[in-house]
Amino acid sequence: MLGVSNSRRPAVAISVVLSGALGCSSALNAQDEDAAPPLDVGTAPRADAQGPPPPPDATPPLPACEVGDADGDGYGTGASCAGPDCDDSNPVVFPGAAEACNNADDDCDGVTDEALGERACGVGACRVVAPVCALGRPAACVPGAGGAELCNGVDDDCDGVTDEGAGATRCGVGACERAANCVDGAEAECTPGPASPETCNGIDDDCDGFIDQGFRARVEWSRYSTLVGQHPGCDGSGQRSGPECNSAMHRLCRSQGCGASGFGPLENSGDDAGVACVAVADVRQVSFGELAARHPPCDGSNQRIGPDCNAAVHRWCAAQGAASGFGPVESGPDFVFVGCVPRETAEVINTSYSTLAQAHDVCDGGRERVGRNCNAAIHRYCARSGYVTGFGPVENFGDAATIVCLRP
Repeated sequence: MLGVSNSRRPAVAISVVLSGALGCSSALNAQDEDAAPPLDVGTAPRADAQGPPPPPDATPPLPACEVGDADGDGYGTGASCAGPDCDDSNPVVFPGAAEACNNADDDCDGVTDEALGERACGVGACRVVAPVCALGRPAACVPGAGGAELCNGVDDDCDGVTDEGAGATRCGVGACERAANCVDGAEAECTPGPASPETCNGIDDDCDGFIDQGFRARVEWSRYSTLVGQHPGCDGSGQRSGPECNSAMHRLCRSQGCGASGFGPLENSGDDAGVACVAVADVRQVSFGELAARHPPCDGSNQRIGPDCNAAVHRWCAAQGAASGFGPVESGPDFVFVGCVPRETAEVINTSYSTLAQAHDVCDGGRERVGRNCNAAIHRYCARSGYVTGFGPVENFGDAATIVCLRP
């Protein structure tokens, strides 16, 4: 180093000494204007300096969690750790971690699967709010079961509509029947629905308390040459009335609109045969054992069709809640099909052979008690009495004869 003392000397003297010592030209001060200024040797940096010091407010970074952090998640027992870990074998479990639906305490707060939310399902009384996680697994939301709709301001049957048709008061009949409207949970006045023209559909369309009136029974004028196409045995020569013709007439009515079954012949002459078609007949299968329980002679051996079986069918249908019945309309080995007619359609009338003979003289209880002539007598008697037609006798004893007349 140069011997620079603390005494102040002119800077030009230093320049001269330096230039003389180095043998340089005296024109040192005439150096190029772009040259760097002389070095201030009094401010030279120390050789051991390591860069600028940190700003006074900077915090040195924490060293890694060096003790008790086996899973490397930064939580352990050392002073440099972010905090204690509740499961040091699982790197995704530590305080503040996101809770998952896995039946584990992921965030180390002592509670399992908390705050994962809820969801709702169902409407009305069936609405349920359920957690999305249960026992560590995603849980399904199952709506509750609906019930009968009540007039209470609640959607009881859970169809999205409240109190529809829930009035307890009902008014009108048939297709016009209605329930009182329910408004704001309270029952309002009941108003029947509008009536419509009656059709053959098993409904009281015109709301007069009668089903299919005008269609319940009708007379179909047919021919044996037509009936034979329904059953070859009913050809008008081999048989004019009997089990085969019963089947042919039943099938003819069923093949047409508004005819569940039928019977006859009501009248017959040459190829002509009158058939009664019944729209509201309930055709049922019954065994001869069941019929014999109502009237023993109708057991399928002593009799399969005739006056005793007429009585057995009448009694069996009445026991089922009907007014009466006719048949058999089809026959099997030990069973038959019969047509039961409802009370609103059929009128059971107690009359006599003496009266029926006035409609057809052969049906006098002597010459004939059951058969084609009595069929005609009963048809005429019922028609003259304001009915469509009729069948029977369903019971007979001496001069007494019970018949059934059918309403239109």
